[in-house]
Amino acid sequence: MPATGEEGRGRTGARGWWVVLAGIALAWTPMWLPPLVRASGADPSQVLGVLGLTGPAASIAWNVLAVTLLLAWVRAVERRDLASLRVVRPTGRDLESALVLFGAAMLWSWLGSLVLPPTDGPGRGSAEIVALPLLAVVAMVLTAAVVEEVLFRGYPLERLTELLGRRWLAVALTAPFFVVPHLVFFGPEWLLHHAGGTVAIYVLYLWRRNLVACMALHAAVNAPVLVPTVAARLAGA
Repeated sequence: MPATGEEGRGRTGARGWWVVLAGIALAWTPMWLPPLVRASGADPSQVLGVLGLTGPAASIAWNVLAVTLLLAWVRAVERRDLASLRVVRPTGRDLESALVLFGAAMLWSWLGSLVLPPTDGPGRGSAEIVALPLLAVVAMVLTAAVVEEVLFRGYPLERLTELLGRRWLAVALTAPFFVVPHLVFFGPEWLLHHAGGTVAIYVLYLWRRNLVACMALHAAVNAPVLVPTVAARLAGA
């Protein structure tokens, strides 16, 4: 149905589109800025390495940079608050819904492992994460859960819904930008074994429209990577 209420505050006209598209460009900084920096001849890995952010852990820095720029944009240019991104206190029903969908995501993963049992050890992307220090993996799980919900759900879905008037269309236009990088990093088996978590997060957003609940669900579906990470440390002890 058409957007109403808060959504009805959406900006119309060319300026509204430019403001939102610029905001989305800031939100998706981690996708375009690192290759642009490398193409310029700079090597950000040296600076990030000093901070202990090597390999996949470098995403922590890029994600934090992106959410900082985006929130500054929301406050300074759009003059709106976190509630406009659906960052509001979750109700008990919101959290119950997140728990139900977490169970559904785990069932998806289990059924996927029956259809196509995973190879020995983690997949290619997961193996890079598991090889990181435990604290780095914990930081990745937590920052991805919080930051990616703002960058890929809270901002683009809310703003595009205001402009387009159709939430499903906002999801259809933006979801590929979340899914494809995961496919590139983890490989096509990610669809069978772990995409259920992504589906669950989008369902929760559409159902409850509470980004904090989505953050909790995101953290929960990512948390199982800690199991092989801890196991690898124990095996190497």
